[in-house]
Amino acid sequence: MKLPALFARTFLVLALTMPFALRAQPSEQQRLVDRAKVVVDDFRGDPNFRAVTVYVQNAYGVVVAPNLVEGGFIIGGKYGVGVLLARDVETGEWSDPVFVTLAGATIGLQIGGKASDMLITIMNESAVNKLLDQGLKLGADASAAVGPVGGSIGTGTTTNFGEDVYVFSRNVGLFAGLTVEGMGIIPKNDWNEAYYGRPVSPEAIIAGEVSNPAAAPLREALSAF
Repeated sequence: MKLPALFARTFLVLALTMPFALRAQPSEQQRLVDRAKVVVDDFRGDPNFRAVTVYVQNAYGVVVAPNLVEGGFIIGGKYGVGVLLARDVETGEWSDPVFVTLAGATIGLQIGGKASDMLITIMNESAVNKLLDQGLKLGADASAAVGPVGGSIGTGTTTNFGEDVYVFSRNVGLFAGLTVEGMGIIPKNDWNEAYYGRPVSPEAIIAGEVSNPAAAPLREALSAF
């Protein structure tokens, strides 16, 4: 085959295949959903977080926030993006994810660490609805506490859920403490639009009016608790 013809054929193959390769790249939103699934699996498999199971099993909603805190000594400012999934009270099935921003001045300190993965359980329907409608500020719109940690806490423990929200945190690096009051969780509508392909309200996502099949592994991971 002559060299010019070979170049022409190679160029044609690249021209035909490159658009498909570009489209195959996961979006920023999908990468977050995939990371959230890993976080859920990590919590479920960590013996220090055996108590998470009973909290998730009784929750009306769960927020998963991968890599929420990064850097050295951090206090104040924006902390990251996560996803909220809500449970259908009739079927028990988890909804598709609503993207949310997590921010606040007193979320806690991390000294010399790299990241903090959080799993937040919302224990009543009214708190979920408030988050979807206008956002939720822990300590003001809903009572909150740090969830129990320790391998001696059994998954079958009968728990009195005295707070609206419980925050569980897995950290990479040296962790200096965690406070939750003052943290705000609000819907991130631009990411919701990007993920579902059209403007959509958080309530519509929870109601199942839109869906994204790529979120199925995350939903299944929560159902495994």
